[in-house]
Amino acid sequence: MIKMQQNRLLLVLASLVGGVGLGVLIAFLVFPMNDADLGDSPSQEVRISTQTNNDEQASLATVSGDLEEIVEIEIASDRRGALYQVLENKSGDQIEELLRQSLHLDYSKNLYAVQRLLFAELARVDAESSLELVWETARTRWATLLNIVANHWSSIAPEEALRTFSSLDEPWKSLAIKTVFQSQGTLSDTQVAELADSFDIADHLATWKYDVRIEEVIEEPRKAFGLALQADTTESHRIRMFTHITSHWIEREGTENISSMLSVVYDVFADTRFLWTPVVSEIAVSNPEVVWQQLSSMPIEVQKLFASDVFKQWVDRDPVTAFQTVTTQEYLDANESDFYSLLIPWVRAVADRFLENLELVPVNWKNAAIDLAVDHLTENSPPNRVIQLLTQLKSMGYDPTEAAESFVGSWSYEDPIAAVEWALENLDLESFSGRSSVSFALGRLALLNPDTAMELALEQPENMALEQGVVMTLLRQGQFDRALSLIPKVRVSSDYPFSYYRGVNLLLIQAGRIDDVLALADQLDQTEKTKFYSSMARPWVRFELDSLLERLPKLPTSETRTVIAQSVLREQEYYPYLTVEEIEFVESFISDETN
Repeated sequence: MIKMQQNRLLLVLASLVGGVGLGVLIAFLVFPMNDADLGDSPSQEVRISTQTNNDEQASLATVSGDLEEIVEIEIASDRRGALYQVLENKSGDQIEELLRQSLHLDYSKNLYAVQRLLFAELARVDAESSLELVWETARTRWATLLNIVANHWSSIAPEEALRTFSSLDEPWKSLAIKTVFQSQGTLSDTQVAELADSFDIADHLATWKYDVRIEEVIEEPRKAFGLALQADTTESHRIRMFTHITSHWIEREGTENISSMLSVVYDVFADTRFLWTPVVSEIAVSNPEVVWQQLSSMPIEVQKLFASDVFKQWVDRDPVTAFQTVTTQEYLDANESDFYSLLIPWVRAVADRFLENLELVPVNWKNAAIDLAVDHLTENSPPNRVIQLLTQLKSMGYDPTEAAESFVGSWSYEDPIAAVEWALENLDLESFSGRSSVSFALGRLALLNPDTAMELALEQPENMALEQGVVMTLLRQGQFDRALSLIPKVRVSSDYPFSYYRGVNLLLIQAGRIDDVLALADQLDQTEKTKFYSSMARPWVRFELDSLLERLPKLPTSETRTVIAQSVLREQEYYPYLTVEEIEFVESFISDETN
């Protein structure tokens, strides 16, 4: 310590002789006042900052591996020096044990800094153990700590690092592999490419190469955007490239002339489909109102492309002002066809206070706004919140019927029985859309509990035919045995729809279950049998022609054979399923009385 103080004194004297500025610079370079927590391993000498008071110096002198004491040291260079003093001559197992001990200490900023150093040191001597310990930390730390491990591992054994990281799950796999590509310095391009192929990470190498190429041209936004557009890469990676290019562009040029930047974006992106969104959003995010004003003075074709992306950033900041700007009669007269694209982000921005802002919506757009609000709330809130909103809308004189029906459909995926029960009490079952919503929810319930679904359906008026929907849902989902067990419960009336028979027969015959179809026919009275057999013709001749020709002569009665033969020949008029010989064969089953 005395030697160190003497050195500093000599430097001060040197500054008086050679100039104060030069002396201070030399002192700073030789004795840094506050080293970073991450860096190369220190030398044998432990540096102690002159900012340390006498009590701190005494504490440091007695530090003997107690991590809690080291964590309490506030000055980074002193903390780092004390830790390296503890780590001196430690084996990988001992470093690992210290790191494990640190994971059980109460979190603090200093502790995290100490852990980063421990991960770096362990990675140098035992990278695999260091990687395993990453997953024992808080998930929010994984990215940073994995990057530290990958960085040090790549400098020691890049091939081993790539092999190990290639088996990780995403996104950690991509993060670690990219760090190795960036940090390793011992493998040639050819070797890296061969390893990428052998470890099945060639796509990661291609992604990294694109990132490198982007950095080479990033000072030229047109060229950089063009490269990103043409890159053979994933959509998510392309978006990251766009965002990176744009943020660098704004950082370099500021936002003084947004319109010129948007003109460049229009020139580069006008022929693409919505790929400009991350670029325009990044440009607008700092001051969307100013960007909107400048956009409004640009050609109409530019406005139409970029308005919704700029507006979205604006309503996130100031939904009332932004919406008032686009609901003036002047704006609506010029842009009403595009207004819906602006209504969507506004509704999402004010979803928590939608009712108090509903008066801002033009009259002819209120129903659309209500539908959007209910849909948004359905996706992001529990059902009781949606029900509360629907009740409030109704009490205020609005008609939320369409929104309620859509809500029932979405709700039935999560809790079909609750959705059905609420729909039966609150929807208009006399309307086609109301019945359709209930039928859909009953279908969702049928997939979980077909008996309960059928029971609820049969409790409703017969003319609603809700039980038919239960059966058809099961058939469409391939649950044939369940459907067949419930078909006898379906109520049959004089106005029984022919479409139901045709739907049942279509799905069963497509599945090759001809015997089941014929067995169903046997359960019907003669009037319904005629309808049923007639509805068999179309699917039978289309999907099971060989079966039809084989079974037609074996059907139990001549009347049955005649009905099906006539129906088959009617289908032949619309599409030539049968050959001449087959037509003659089918015609032979039509009795003379019916000719």
